[in-house]
Amino acid sequence: MPDRSSSKTTDHSSPKGPDHAPIKKLLALALLAFPVLSILGFALHFHSLHGFFHFKWTRPPYNAESLFNALVSERGQGFVLAHTIVYLAVPFLLASVLVLSWYLFRHYQWMAFVGAFLGIIGCLALAGVVSTWLSFAAVSGVHPEQYDGARAALVELTRIQGMLKWNTFCSYGIFAGLIVLATGLWSSRQFPKMNMICIIIGSLLFMLFMDMDNWMLLATILLFIGLIPAIKRLWQKKVTPP
Repeated sequence: MPDRSSSKTTDHSSPKGPDHAPIKKLLALALLAFPVLSILGFALHFHSLHGFFHFKWTRPPYNAESLFNALVSERGQGFVLAHTIVYLAVPFLLASVLVLSWYLFRHYQWMAFVGAFLGIIGCLALAGVVSTWLSFAAVSGVHPEQYDGARAALVELTRIQGMLKWNTFCSYGIFAGLIVLATGLWSSRQFPKMNMICIIIGSLLFMLFMDMDNWMLLATILLFIGLIPAIKRLWQKKVTPP
């Protein structure tokens, strides 16, 4: 007698989860946008290669009178454009910190938290510093009969003191956070050692030579090299979770 029992095929395949590929590619572009914009912004400070290769070990006193003369004579467009581009790079720098902390979180939770915390505080402070310098461009609208007072005011405002000094100090947190994250990612072997060393050295250069454009440009190039593995991993179609 034939067996009337029908064999039923059960589909054990699990439902597909949401496709995060577009979001990951946007994050990859954000990590790429930070160094590209920063390099462009710092490069606009130099009128020749000779200016870039003129490295100094100590920051010279800022020539606020020269900046004033450039702004009131409409020769300060380069200053405004360069600082605007660097200002636009700050959100992408924050995205870089958050991505690196996400990769580190499953291995060293506290290091990821500390690095992200320092990075967020540092990015907020850095945005405040750059926007402060951008606000100085308002002196271009001063009438000639008020130049003496406006020049004296700008000289005083550009001194690293008061809230500008506090924000400048807090902005170092972003690079301290990157050092913490890169150290943890190096230890957990999430990314190649040499790339993490580039992030550490680049961050140290920022902390040692803040507001010295050629050093900061060199530091940004090192950060760019350090971020390449994270950019590539985010851009891949299938991304292995950390």
